[in-house]
Amino acid sequence: MAGDTSLPIHPGARPGPVACGADAHYRPFFIAGMLTVLTVGAAWGVLLLAKIAGAESFVGVTVYEVNAHGHAQVMGWVGLFIMGFAYQAFPKMWGVRLVAPHLSIVVFGLVLGSIAARSAAMYAHASAWAVPLHTLGSIVQLVGVGVFVSQIIATHARSGQRLSPSTGFIFCALAFMLLQAAMSVWHADRLLHAQDRGALLYQISVYQAPLRDLQIHGMMMLMIFGVGLKLFPPLFGFMPVPRTRAWAALGLLLGAILLEVTLFVAFRTTGERLYAAMILLAWLMLPAGAGLLVWSWRPWTTTHGLPDRSVKFLLAAFCWLFVSFVMLLALPAYLAISASEFSHAYHGAIRHAITVGFVSMTIMAMAAKVVPTLNGVPTRTLSALWGPFLLVNAGCALRVSLQVATDWTPRAFPFVGVSGVLELAGLAWWAAHLGGVMLGARGTPRRPAAAAD
Repeated sequence: MAGDTSLPIHPGARPGPVACGADAHYRPFFIAGMLTVLTVGAAWGVLLLAKIAGAESFVGVTVYEVNAHGHAQVMGWVGLFIMGFAYQAFPKMWGVRLVAPHLSIVVFGLVLGSIAARSAAMYAHASAWAVPLHTLGSIVQLVGVGVFVSQIIATHARSGQRLSPSTGFIFCALAFMLLQAAMSVWHADRLLHAQDRGALLYQISVYQAPLRDLQIHGMMMLMIFGVGLKLFPPLFGFMPVPRTRAWAALGLLLGAILLEVTLFVAFRTTGERLYAAMILLAWLMLPAGAGLLVWSWRPWTTTHGLPDRSVKFLLAAFCWLFVSFVMLLALPAYLAISASEFSHAYHGAIRHAITVGFVSMTIMAMAAKVVPTLNGVPTRTLSALWGPFLLVNAGCALRVSLQVATDWTPRAFPFVGVSGVLELAGLAWWAAHLGGVMLGARGTPRRPAAAAD
């Protein structure tokens, strides 16, 4: 399997044109996602870290700068890859053609335009044009996401298939994509209209963390697991997850996300510490649900001989996922030891472990498999991508550890920025490699995509 560039096709699918049509849809999303992470994503993150190091404080940058960067990462880096992959893979997984395929380029333009508009408006929050530009960008984003989700749901309906655990995860992730898009618009609008510092801090303290939970645990993690249930076994030789166990995992994870969001808001708005204590239940459900899937997959073994080059990325991604869960569960003890009510550094380290360590590493893994497949290039003829793998993991490890260390010594601040440089270098290396495959770099072995299937 390591050298096989085929993607699994549903038995009812027709071969040939499906691969070509899918290829036309995915490419602009992947290229734009790569350009986003290398500019307003990782590169901007490095600049923000430099400002934080200079101020020796994680409040050395404004919440507007952080949220502008965060929005570009969520909808630009992750969102565009989700959309591109969905347009390319989901119809093939379900054995049908995409409903209204011409709308994919419309969605691409709407989402890309909304990212630019909303990020610019949040960054230049004090400008007279910031609010109207953000309003326009918000409308465009909601339309784009709404059209995309409707297309995917209609495409599955066309297949006539019953709901599988994989599709259940995917549909829940799509629901969270819509929910986070709406909440992100509302949250940013409230921040832009905050009359004073008190109103600003209240909005942040109550709703910023739940928004991130909807985005990361809801949209991103559930989408990865939904795709993984269908594709990890045939692509990478992982063991299949029993149907009952997969549904149980979805129930645990969905319950955990809803609990952590509602309990956090309840705690912040009422001050009742019982709600805060109950959040631990949600945080226990997260590793329990994820563990059911990962343990079933047995990613540390392979049934198809030598592992594909992407497997090491997935193994690291799963490790980082559980690192983030352990850090979540250790949060009350950490705050008690540090004698603090809240730690920007520790919370940020948790988010980084799961967004870069788990989500970004999974994107890197899947793209390293799917892009050569769609271009008819056997992965065994390509680089093993050890350079990007080591750089991004080293950067993530430094960022997580040094960010926590800043709570204890200001000497750690200057070194936090090094982590961002390593991650940026690794992502640039990976993007250059896959960009060369997508754009037909000279010397890249190629064969027709239909032949690969």
